[in-house]
Amino acid sequence: MRRTLITASSWTAFIFAIYLFLGFRPAPPQTIGEGEVCFRCRHVIANAKLAAEIMDRNLPTKYKTAGCMAAYVATHHSDDSRYYVTDFASGGLIEARFAFFVPVMINDTTGERDYRAYLSRGMADITAQVLGVHIVRWDDVVEHATQKASS
Repeated sequence: MRRTLITASSWTAFIFAIYLFLGFRPAPPQTIGEGEVCFRCRHVIANAKLAAEIMDRNLPTKYKTAGCMAAYVATHHSDDSRYYVTDFASGGLIEARFAFFVPVMINDTTGERDYRAYLSRGMADITAQVLGVHIVRWDDVVEHATQKASS
C-alpha cells in the first residue's frame, strides 16, 4: 500500500511538472490576415506580407507594416514584448531582430514608403539591388521612427 502511494504521488508530481512547463511557454505568433485592423493607425491591413505583430504577455497586437509597428515601439518600448514581422518571401512571421528590411514604396498614389522584411539576407540583397536602396536592420527601423516622431 505504501509503495502504491509513493508511485502514485511521483506520477502525479511528474504530470503536474509537465503541465507547469507547458503552461508557461510563450504563445507562438499567429499569422496576420488581410482585413485585420492595425492597432496603431486603425487602418485595414491590405497586404499581409507587409504586416507585423507584437506579442506582449501572450496578447498579440497587429500592425499594418513594420514601420507602423516601429513607430509604436518608438514611443512604447518594452523589454518584455516580442516583435515579429512577416517575411515577404514566405509569408510566415519571423522575429524582427533577425529580419533584413528593404525600404519600398507601398502606395504610388500617396507616396507612402515602408519596409519589406526578409529572413534571407540574399533575398533582401537582390530586392535592394533591384530597387536601388540599402538594407537596414530592426534597430535602424526603430531609430528612424524615433527621429520621425521627435521632428
